[in-house]
Amino acid sequence: MYTEFYGLREMPFSLTPSPRFLYLGEAHKEALALLTYGVVERKGFIVLTGEAGTGKTTMVYALLSNLDKNVHCIHLANPLVSPEEFTDYLAFLAFQRKAHFKSKAGFLVEFEEFLRQCLRVQKTVILIIDEAQSLSFELLEEIRLLSNMESAEEKLINIFLVGQPELTEKLRDRRCLALLQRIAHRYHIPPLDRKDTEGYVTTRLRRAGAHDPHAIFPKGTIEAIYRHSGGYPRLINVLGDNALLLGYSKGKRKITSGLVEQCFEDMSLEGSVIERKQRPLQPYAIKKRKSHALIRYWKWAAVLCCLAALLAVGVSHKGRNLLGQLFRSEPASHGIPSEVVPPEQVTVKVKETRKRESPVTEPHLEDGLPSGVPREDKGAHRSVIDRAKAREPSSPLTVELGVICRGVAYRRPLAIGDSFPASVGELYCFTNIVGARSPTQITHVWYFGDTEMARVNLKVKASTWRTYSSKAIKAHEVGQWRVAVLGPGGKALETLEFKITR
Repeated sequence: MYTEFYGLREMPFSLTPSPRFLYLGEAHKEALALLTYGVVERKGFIVLTGEAGTGKTTMVYALLSNLDKNVHCIHLANPLVSPEEFTDYLAFLAFQRKAHFKSKAGFLVEFEEFLRQCLRVQKTVILIIDEAQSLSFELLEEIRLLSNMESAEEKLINIFLVGQPELTEKLRDRRCLALLQRIAHRYHIPPLDRKDTEGYVTTRLRRAGAHDPHAIFPKGTIEAIYRHSGGYPRLINVLGDNALLLGYSKGKRKITSGLVEQCFEDMSLEGSVIERKQRPLQPYAIKKRKSHALIRYWKWAAVLCCLAALLAVGVSHKGRNLLGQLFRSEPASHGIPSEVVPPEQVTVKVKETRKRESPVTEPHLEDGLPSGVPREDKGAHRSVIDRAKAREPSSPLTVELGVICRGVAYRRPLAIGDSFPASVGELYCFTNIVGARSPTQITHVWYFGDTEMARVNLKVKASTWRTYSSKAIKAHEVGQWRVAVLGPGGKALETLEFKITR
């Protein structure tokens, strides 16, 4: 519709994935290399994740277009099928004919024979499952069992699971433990950065026939597209296509940032994906937000002062009696019971320090009771102690996720593995620490064999905290490595082993 107006041969921002319009940023180059490596080396399970619109399906098509004719691909784009339907669909894609098996055993026998025949003629078979986050646990187990088909030296089938980040969470479920252990490589595709967004827009315009992409989309316009799309390729396509259509309707051959702003406003419907992306704030909006934050601050300060006053009144017997009558939470009483302050209400002031102190222990405890308390009075004090213990966090400091990877981006590990070539250059130890009751410190200790190579202290500032360390790997340091994750006091939390190969 607008192609002739802008001197284009075709629409540059079509939403249909096409390898001809493929633009590879740094993250996409690494993802494509990882996928290709998994095919060539028959690595078995590989997981590719990314937010909706980051280009996962485009990467799959780019991979298929780069492979030679000796690769047989089975691509399942809709995983919302039952195990029985999955078997029939897989048989149809593999055998290129409709086939219905009376039993699972019959399918497995014929399918394994098909894979062995492919191996004899040096043909690689890949099963690619898109939108894998929608797979049921039952179907994930069926897929795992397919990976058990292997020869004495290599896998008979490679399986790629492609999906959104929810796939990673599903694979961490205990029901997927056996599958998780079989994953050879994982990669998460992040959105494009500012530089790659410009490269993405100009590349698509050139391949659509534009001689000078910046004459249509100046750098300021591309900056506006990046701000509003967040670097997600699908949103870039939506904004770019609508901006060209709007410019055509107004007779403007150069797309301005104002046109992009107008397209963004027109498409920001309630509940839409684009609206949920964080929009950049204008200077006035920033000033307005600061004023609102200041007002909220003073409101909360007033509330806290009132609560402090109520607490000061409530700690006395008369205050509790008065509040009880006021809120009808307890009947009025005029007795004067002993004002015993439970241990959990006692505030102990300690000197601030950067290091986490070990909990103070009472050496004279007997059955959980303070020294000097008669045994016959245990019942009265036991409830106090139990209430105090119930308030204490029960979860210790643990490593919820610990991996060795080639990089970290957007607080996520990239190219996870347990075996790396000597040319890797640098590796990262990524850990997700949970259970910290206060700011504390952990340590990553890198070992080559039994020799300590590096010791890195890392701060943990919240109950769930992601942190990582890195280590340069020299070409001659081939062999077994490990990273010991130590908690406060040198307590071993986790040990991550990996190897460097020639």
